[in-house]
Amino acid sequence: MKNIIVVAVLFLALTPVFTHGRREGDFVCPAPPLARKGSCGSTGGQSCFYIVNAAYPARRLPRNIRCVDVGVNESQCLADILCK
Repeated sequence: MKNIIVVAVLFLALTPVFTHGRREGDFVCPAPPLARKGSCGSTGGQSCFYIVNAAYPARRLPRNIRCVDVGVNESQCLADILCK
């Protein structure tokens, strides 16, 4: 009996931790492309990660960050963000 109570208390205590930041009505949409110099290459994804996280605050929850070549020595960082 005591074990069940402990598990229930832990569940109730941790539920807000995992649901924080997401509310009903929130949805994800594509962010405007961010220009980047140079081709994507092997480090483009990491570079875009830094560029996108500098452009959007953490409350916008950037995700699916990727680098896309758009021309010679030109690329764009694409991501999805939390919309309002």
